[in-house]
Amino acid sequence: MKSLLSFAALLLQATIALTQSNQTICIGKKEIVVSKILNENRTLWIYHPSSTSAFAEPKKQYPVLYLLDGNAHFYSTVGIVQQLSQANANGILPEMIIVGIENTQRFRDLSPSADTGKLNPFVHFLADELIPYIDSNYATAPYKILVGHSLGGLTAIDLLTTAPQLFNAIIAIDPSMWYQNEFYLNRTISRLSKQNVAGKKLFVATANTMPPGMKLSELKSNQAPQTQHIRSIFKLTDFLQGNKNDLSFAYKYYEADNHNSVPLIAQYDGLRFIYDYYPLQATEKDFIDSNDVIAQKLKEHYAFISQKMGYRQTAPEVFVNYLANDAFDKKQYKKAEALFTLNIDWYPNSIKALSSYADYHLAKNDSSNAIVFYKKALQINNQPEIIKKLEELTSKKSNIPTTKELIKYTGVYQLQLYNIPIVLQLKDTKLWAIVPGQDDEEFVWVTENVFTVKNKLGYSITFKMNGNVPVEFTSVQPNGTFTAVFEKK
Repeated sequence: MKSLLSFAALLLQATIALTQSNQTICIGKKEIVVSKILNENRTLWIYHPSSTSAFAEPKKQYPVLYLLDGNAHFYSTVGIVQQLSQANANGILPEMIIVGIENTQRFRDLSPSADTGKLNPFVHFLADELIPYIDSNYATAPYKILVGHSLGGLTAIDLLTTAPQLFNAIIAIDPSMWYQNEFYLNRTISRLSKQNVAGKKLFVATANTMPPGMKLSELKSNQAPQTQHIRSIFKLTDFLQGNKNDLSFAYKYYEADNHNSVPLIAQYDGLRFIYDYYPLQATEKDFIDSNDVIAQKLKEHYAFISQKMGYRQTAPEVFVNYLANDAFDKKQYKKAEALFTLNIDWYPNSIKALSSYADYHLAKNDSSNAIVFYKKALQINNQPEIIKKLEELTSKKSNIPTTKELIKYTGVYQLQLYNIPIVLQLKDTKLWAIVPGQDDEEFVWVTENVFTVKNKLGYSITFKMNGNVPVEFTSVQPNGTFTAVFEKK
């Protein structure tokens, strides 16, 4: 679709500019965590989306993917996530932080505890040290994925019943369900039907580890030790398919892949399953139509995935801004207005969102609203280019109202719905709002009949007048829109 392709070209240009200024390609870093539980230092391989993004969002929160055998699978996992969340304006997956956990004593860490009343110390490390460390040092969202291969896959499956609260979703790649003669497999099967796993997602990948020439149809009747690995995984998936709890489960058999080659493709399929609801369902027509349907679809879609993921999700600010400006250039004003206001709703403290909307009003010769939104942007940061635009707009008229201009707004108003009186009065040549039980607040003049509230973002006060007599004022603010009707002087 043309709009997405154009935005993809914009991303590509920005990425080229980024790489030209810095010859080092960096996709992550190593950090050391001191574990008191394990009595050792643990090395982490960490990828943050900002390291590969052309348009980083500093205040954005990200889900976290925890990767067992991290040093073995870090590069491929980063590649998949970056490709499906950033490259070519993809929105197949959300951007996410990746935490690869380097091994020290693999069998110690990735062998679940046989004691039914205890957890492996490595699990305590995950729960009590690693996850809190990541949450404290990075802007994380409350959604966590665990990925494990082989013994790591066994550990991931075991956590479904021993510590199900730790992760929202699990990808178990060719898990070693055969381990300890299927003890942990049978324990999982006995516990899982009684476990509360509502809302959890599990993807299990099975590689072809059968002897050369063996067919899948021959597997069930085969009891040879060399087929126990694959048979144990099918025993698990057969149970999961028939299990009636609320676990969201999918699996796939990879006939052309062995135990060592399967992680890459299984990671891809597992993440696609976990986020099967994430891609925006919009057509090319939705993007090119002059109406506001694309703004509505974006709003509804991100409300839906916010509900699915348990925290607020929004489309990238730069993408929505691009669509809005593109619509304005094509004189699709209804569409542009809807997209600009959607961006402000999602990013109310963004200078870019506010100043872009001000530019929109200025281009439509609506200087009053342009001034309002330039001033709101300047309340966040005094950017020189915005100051210049505002000075050019106000240079032909004084922006300091006289007492005569302000006194006409004074009087008693009644706030509708709540029946609360609001008194507007002059104090020291300034207009103040007095509400019972609240601190007095100063209305700051923007232009005739339009004010903001001092030291507050996202407020716009507009008076409706009958000559020099007020009829009412409307306050548009972050928590809604309110109207107060004039009663008396």
